[in-house]
Amino acid sequence: MISAQELYGRLWVEDSGLDEELARSLEPRSHSTLFDAFAALGPQPDDLVVDVGCRDALYAVELVRRFDVRVLAVDPVPLYVERARRRAAEAELEDRIDVREGVGEELPLEDGAAAFVWCRDVLTHVDLAAGLAEFRRVLEPGGRALVYQTFGTDAIEPREAARLYAATAAVPANMDPGYFERTAAEAGLSISSVDPIDSEWREAMIEEGEWSPAEDLLAVARLQRREPELAERYGRDRLEARLGGDLWGIYQLLGKLRPTVYVLERPDG
Repeated sequence: MISAQELYGRLWVEDSGLDEELARSLEPRSHSTLFDAFAALGPQPDDLVVDVGCRDALYAVELVRRFDVRVLAVDPVPLYVERARRRAAEAELEDRIDVREGVGEELPLEDGAAAFVWCRDVLTHVDLAAGLAEFRRVLEPGGRALVYQTFGTDAIEPREAARLYAATAAVPANMDPGYFERTAAEAGLSISSVDPIDSEWREAMIEEGEWSPAEDLLAVARLQRREPELAERYGRDRLEARLGGDLWGIYQLLGKLRPTVYVLERPDG
């Protein structure tokens, strides 16, 4: 254990060079590298990609523009289905992007019809066994799924994990990478690659001015100081959802959450 005398008399006052080390960027990868990971899978023009949980079709549009693929964009929320259709229309890609309402556990597509599945930040919320089995069903033999998924780590305490997962509609079991990998194998999908992102994307967002953790931390501090009042005014569910959303990126920076990119493959035959 560090003594107070050592802490104040040496560790916090000596110029060891550590400050300079920590001020230097580690050149973190940005979230756009997910498209690089998809490019490495070798998509061909007119390949069908299923975007599971497409939200407003931001990624569907980018996939079409970058790779000239066709996209079936699926989302369970009518609001996002409407927004996705609007974005596809504004991009003049209605002939390349088919937006449908649906869930990851029951995709509106025939067996073996898709070359790829694109799934970003969705599998925390679903019946994982059913969802991954559905990926296998819609993929052609040799087809692959690019999955971005966030998991809990040993650094997140059980009570804070329980609160965070409840607030963000995350199925607790799905936050375990071991469970994810076992479930993928049971669904008949092999794991081609695993790429831990850790805090890289968040570091890049800070360095590039895309995200301010200070703003999220300030919101968390203000919320906690006024929690009873704000819960009364806005409802407990809304308060918890806001808290969970603000803490998500912070926990990635602290190593309590670990974003990871998987490539899953349906074997030939």
